[in-house]
Amino acid sequence: MVPVRLELKNFLSYGTEAPALEFDHFDVACLSGGNGEGKSALLDAMTWAVWGEARKSSGRRKPDEELIRIGTRHMQVAFTFDLDGTRYRVVRSFSRSETGKTTSSDLEFQLKDAAGDEYRPLTGATQRETQSRIEDTIGLDYDTFINSAFLLQGRSDEFTQKRPSQRKEILTRILNLSKYEALEDQARDHWRDAKKRQQRASAEVERLEAALEDVPDWEAEREDVREAIEAQRDTLADLRDNEKALTQERANLEATAREAASLRESIAGLEDRIDEHAEEIETLTERIEETETLLDERAAIEEAYEEYQSLVEEREALEETREQHRALEQTLDEKTTAIQEQRNEVERRLERLEAERSGLEESLEECAETLDHRDHVEARLRQAQAARQQVPERRRVRRRREQLEQRKAEAREAIVGARQQLRGEIETLQAQIEDEAETLEQKEQLDTRIEELQSKRDRRATLEERMEEVEQKGKALSQAVQEQAGQLEALRDERAREADELRRFQEADGDVCPTCGTELTDAHREEAEATLRSHIDELDTAIESAQAQLAKEKERRADLRQTYRQLREKREALSDVGEALATVREQRRTLEDLEDTLTEHRERAEHLTQQLQEGRYAESARRQWQACRQRLAALAVDDEAFEALQNRAAQFDRYADRLADIESAAARREELTRTLEEHQEEIERLRTALDENRVAEDLREEAEALRAEIEELDFSPDRFQEVRERLQDLSDVPDRHTALSNAQQNRDEWQEQRARVRDRRDAAEEEKEGLEERLAECESELEAKPDVVAEQEAVSEQVQAEEATLNDLQQRLGELNAKLDQADDDRASLEEAREAREEAAAARQRYKHLRAAFGKHGIPSLIIEETLPDIEERANRILDRLTDGRMHVRLETLKEKKSGGTKETLEIIITDEHGAPRPYETYSGGESFRVNFALRVALAQLLAERSGVRVRTLVIDEGFGTQDETGIERLVEAIQAIREDFAKILVITHLERLKRAFPVRIEVEKDPSVGSTFELVGA
Repeated sequence: MVPVRLELKNFLSYGTEAPALEFDHFDVACLSGGNGEGKSALLDAMTWAVWGEARKSSGRRKPDEELIRIGTRHMQVAFTFDLDGTRYRVVRSFSRSETGKTTSSDLEFQLKDAAGDEYRPLTGATQRETQSRIEDTIGLDYDTFINSAFLLQGRSDEFTQKRPSQRKEILTRILNLSKYEALEDQARDHWRDAKKRQQRASAEVERLEAALEDVPDWEAEREDVREAIEAQRDTLADLRDNEKALTQERANLEATAREAASLRESIAGLEDRIDEHAEEIETLTERIEETETLLDERAAIEEAYEEYQSLVEEREALEETREQHRALEQTLDEKTTAIQEQRNEVERRLERLEAERSGLEESLEECAETLDHRDHVEARLRQAQAARQQVPERRRVRRRREQLEQRKAEAREAIVGARQQLRGEIETLQAQIEDEAETLEQKEQLDTRIEELQSKRDRRATLEERMEEVEQKGKALSQAVQEQAGQLEALRDERAREADELRRFQEADGDVCPTCGTELTDAHREEAEATLRSHIDELDTAIESAQAQLAKEKERRADLRQTYRQLREKREALSDVGEALATVREQRRTLEDLEDTLTEHRERAEHLTQQLQEGRYAESARRQWQACRQRLAALAVDDEAFEALQNRAAQFDRYADRLADIESAAARREELTRTLEEHQEEIERLRTALDENRVAEDLREEAEALRAEIEELDFSPDRFQEVRERLQDLSDVPDRHTALSNAQQNRDEWQEQRARVRDRRDAAEEEKEGLEERLAECESELEAKPDVVAEQEAVSEQVQAEEATLNDLQQRLGELNAKLDQADDDRASLEEAREAREEAAAARQRYKHLRAAFGKHGIPSLIIEETLPDIEERANRILDRLTDGRMHVRLETLKEKKSGGTKETLEIIITDEHGAPRPYETYSGGESFRVNFALRVALAQLLAERSGVRVRTLVIDEGFGTQDETGIERLVEAIQAIREDFAKILVITHLERLKRAFPVRIEVEKDPSVGSTFELVGA
C-alpha cells in the first residue's frame, strides 16, 4: 500500500480549509511542526479512513467522537492509495446530530478505472462488509499495521512490550500465515465431518447387526407358515364345496319363493280382471236399457228436432240483419263524434285567438312604456360614454401606484429579511458562544483529568518498580527453592542407600560382616543394625525438616507470584494512561484555541447587535422604500371615485342595448297593431259560425242519411233474444236425435259385447283356480327354506373365518418374506457401512494429522522459526548502525520449564557491549527507542517484502527527543539506508536539528480560526 492523496475535513484540529496532501511529490519526507499543531492527526486520518481506528481514550470502542473537530457536526476523510499497480480510494465520514444525541457514519470503497479518471464503487451492502473488503484487499488489520510499519507517537514499544503470544500473532499476520488458520479450520471441519460419518457408520453397523439377529427365527417360522397355509387351503376347499351345494339349494328355494310371489300377484290380477268384467257387464246392461227407453220416445224427439231446425234458420237471418244495423249505428256514432270534434276545434281556436289578442294588447302597452324611457336612456348613455373615455387614464395612474406599492412592499420585505438574517446570525453566534462557553467549562475537568492521569502514570511507574522488586525476590526465592529441593533430594538418596544397606545387612547369612569384613557375631549384628536405624531416623528427621522448609519457601514463592500477578493486573489496567494523557492534553490545547475563537465570536456578536440597534443594514432597500413613499404621495387616487367611474363606464353597453331595444320597440308597435286587427276579424267570424250552427255542415247531412237507413232495416232485438232463449231450451235435442238414429245399431252391438265379456270372465275364473293349485304346491316346498338358509349361512361364516385365517397366514408369510428380503439388503448395507466406518476412521486420522500440521505449533511455527533469523539480522544491522555495535538483539522461541522440558515462546533478549543480557527495563529511554526502532523497522521491511501483505510505507512518529546529536545522526543514516525498501517514508518530528536532515518537509501550523494547515516544502 503506497499513499497517493489525503483529503480531510473537520478531523481533529483540521477544519474545512485544509489542503489535500499529495504523496506523489516525494519518497522520503519529514512531517514537522510544533506540539499540538496536527502532525500526528494526518497519520490518524490515514488509519481512520482505512480501518476506522486511531488514537482514542481508554475504554472507548471507537474513536469517532474524539476525532471530530470541536464545534462541528460532520467529519470526512478521503484517502487514495496504490496497491500492486491499482489505485483505490476510501472515503469515511462521521456526523453528529444538532442535539448531539445521535450519530451516523458512512464508508465508501472505490477502484479507479484503468481507462479513465473515474472511480467505480466496491462498497458492500453494509459498512462491516465494506471494511472486510478493504482489509482483504490490503492484507492486514490495524493492530498489525501499527505494530510494524507505523511507529505511532508514544507507542514505539508496542511490539516490545507485548506478551510473547501476542508477538507471535503479529508475526503470523505479517507473514500472512492466517491462511494456515483457514486450512486448520478446514481440516478441523473435515475431521468433525469424518467423525460424524464414523459415528453414523458405527451406529448403522450396530443397527444392521441387531436387525440381522432374528433372521434364523424368521426362516424357521416361514417354513411353518407355508405348511399351515397348505393345510388351511385343503380345509377351505371342502367347506367351499359344501357351501356351494347349500347355496344352490337356497337359490332354488329363493326361485320358488319368487314364483309363489308371482302367483299371488297373478291371482290378485285375475281377481281384479274378474271384477272389471263384472262392472263392464253391468255398464253394458244399463246402456241397453237406456237405448230401449230412447226408442220408445222416437215421435217426441223428431217433433222437437224439426222445431229446433226452424229456429236455427230464423236466428241466422236475424243475426245478418243485426250486423247491418250495428254497422250503420257505428258509422252514425263516428259522424256525430266528428261533428263535435270540429266544433270543439273551432272553440279552442277562438279561445287561442282571444288569448293572443290579450298578449298583443299587453305587448303594445310594454312598447308604449319602453318608448316613454327614450330620453332617460339617451342621457345615461352619453354619461357612460364620457366615463368610458376617462377610465384608461385613471387606470394607468392606479397601475403606477400599485407598482410603487409593490416596490415599497418588496423594499420592506428586504429590510425585514435583512433584520431577521442579522438576528439569526446573532442567535447562531450566541448559540455558538454558549456551546463554546459550555465546552470551556470542561477546562477544569480536563485539568483534573490530566492530574488524575499523571497520578496514574506515576502510580504505574511505582507499580513497575514494585514488580521489579518482586521479580528479583521471586528469582532469589526460586533459586533457594531449587537449592532446597536439591538438598531434599540428596537426603532422600542417602536414606535410600542406608535403607538398602540395612536390608542387605539383615539378609546376610554368612559369618562375615558385609560392611566391615569382621566376624559377624550377634552383638555386632545388633550394634550395626542399631547404628543404621539411628542414622535412618536422623535422615527422616532431616527430610521432614527440609520438606517443611521447602513448603514454606514454595508458599512464599506462590505469594510473591500472586503479588506479581496482582501488580501486573494493576499495571495493565493503567496501560492506556500514556495515550489517554496525550489525548486529554490535546483536548486541553484545543480548548485553549477555543478561547480565542470564543473571543472572536463575542466581538462579532457585539458588532452585529450594535449594527441591528442602530439600523445599519439594508441601506439600499431603505432608500427604495423612502422613494416609493414620496412618489405615492404625489400620485393620490380617490379609489371610491375611480370605482364609481368604472361602474358608470361599465353601464355603456347596457344603455346602448336598451336604446337599441327602444328603437326596435317603435317598429314592433306597428306590427303588433296590424296583427291585433287581423285576430279581431277572425274572432268575429268564428263566433258567428258557432252561434248559427254552421260548423261541419257536410257531416250533418251524412248523419241524417244514416238515421233514415237504420229505420228502413226493421230489426227487432226482442224477437232476436226470444229465438236465442228457445234454442237454449232445445240445446239437447240434436244429441237426442243423433242418439235415436244410432240406438238400434248400438243396442245390438252392446248385447254382443256383453256376451263376449261374460266369456272372458269365465275363462279368468278357470285360470285363477289353476294358479291357486300351483301356489299351494310352492308353499309346501318353501316350508324347508329356513333350515337350508341357516345351514348355508353357518357354512358361509365358517368359510369366512377360515379365509381370514388363511389371509393372516399369507400376510405373515409376506411379512416374513419382506423381512428376509430386507435382511439380504441389510447384509449388503452392513458391508458398505463397515467399509464407510473404516474409511471415515482413516479420514479422521488423516485430518487429525493435518490439523496438527496447520496448527500454530506446526507449519506456521516452523515458518516463524525460519523467519526470526532474518528479523534478527535486519534489526541487528540497524541496531549496529545506531549503537556503534554496542547493542544486539536476539529472538528466542523456546524456553526451559522449571519442571523440566521446554515450551514455545517469543522472547526478546538484549545484550550490551559486554555480551551480557539485560532486561529491557534497565536500558535508558534513548537505548530503548533504538531497540524498538530497529525491531519495528525490521518488521516493516519484512512486511514490505512478503507476498500477500503489501504495505510499502514506513511511518515514524516522534521518539527522537530521547536521542543526542550523535543518536539523531545515526537514526537519519539508518533511515536513508532503508529507503530503498519502502516506496514512502514519513518521519514526524518537532526538532529543528532533525528537520534539517530531510530536504522535503511537510510543515504543519495551526490557525486559531480555520484550524491546522500544512505546506509541502522542497518537493
